[in-house]
Amino acid sequence: MGNGKHGVGAVAANTPELSHEEALFRLAAIVESSDDAIVSKDLHGVVTSWNNAAERIFGYEAHEMIGRSILTIIPPELQHEEPEILRKVGSGERIDHYETERVRKDGQRIWVSLTISPVRDPSGRIIGASKIARDMSERKRVQEALIQSEKLAATGRMAAAIAHEINNPLEAVTNLAYLLANDGSLNETAQKYAGLLLQEVGRASEIAKQSLAFYRDSGKPTCFEIPELLNNVLNINHQKLQGRGIEVVKDYRSSAPVFGFASEVRQVFANLLLNAMDALPEGGKIIVRTKVCNQLDGEPVLSVSVADTGTGISNENQKRLFEPFFTTKTNQGNGLGLWVSQGILEKHHGRIAAKSSTRPGHSGTVFRILLPIREKAVRSTNT
Repeated sequence: MGNGKHGVGAVAANTPELSHEEALFRLAAIVESSDDAIVSKDLHGVVTSWNNAAERIFGYEAHEMIGRSILTIIPPELQHEEPEILRKVGSGERIDHYETERVRKDGQRIWVSLTISPVRDPSGRIIGASKIARDMSERKRVQEALIQSEKLAATGRMAAAIAHEINNPLEAVTNLAYLLANDGSLNETAQKYAGLLLQEVGRASEIAKQSLAFYRDSGKPTCFEIPELLNNVLNINHQKLQGRGIEVVKDYRSSAPVFGFASEVRQVFANLLLNAMDALPEGGKIIVRTKVCNQLDGEPVLSVSVADTGTGISNENQKRLFEPFFTTKTNQGNGLGLWVSQGILEKHHGRIAAKSSTRPGHSGTVFRILLPIREKAVRSTNT
């Protein structure tokens, strides 16, 4: 027992005590090497310290922020939160893992998780607050991607369930329409109407099959030509385009085979064409263009653009174009077309982007798609 005590005492005796200055130096080193922003402020919200991570996360150097209000990095609509934070800290409360938005020097919004603690002087009086801010932007992006993926999966399951349920009655209606169309006892007008009925029921059946295909495509990917798909979509909508007085300009400058699911990519072009038509209720022009260029990771890609001379899309709405269930069509549309199209193109390792102008006399919208080409050989397809 005595030896044990002696041993412990010896260790304690040989352990040098840190001076106050050394302890402060080590603490400062820890703060400066932290991956999280560590910031202190007084009870008026004026910044008193700003570590290296704070410079990296928020974009402001220490000399730019020390002596400045913390409101500098708080979005205007959230600045009302700061007085409440200061009140809680001033009363001795600690705030743990509070997630909110902050603004970088370049204007970019970032998500942060804040832990805020009171700072006391040697007498125990609260003189300010110490804040640890962790950048959560990447985690938020992952979460949003998972949510979007779940929504897409849920939409697919819902579409597949609906399509499955309506297939049987559609087959029965198709058979009845066929019998009517070929009934010799009907006069010529009735047979004509029965023929039209058969066509429309066939279209409904095709839509049901496409809905099932979005959820589960049983076919195999193949090589296909984009101009051929575009012509197919344009031909299907030829009467509507003519009826609305819309001029279509085809500019197939060059092309190359694309590998994937032709039916899915065709649906993308159908969505873009219908959107362009909706933007031109009183006539106008739609320009469809294909061109091979080097833009996707330095590899040759096929650029496909669908442009219209409509009224354009506001900057605010452009930011939300590819969100699920977002639509600017008040009486029609479910806001899924562009979202689904983006998912299809990502599946094909492609990209889609939009540019639009609402300037009178120069208004219109362009959707541009980039798709990897299957073969390096490029050939002219101006027809």
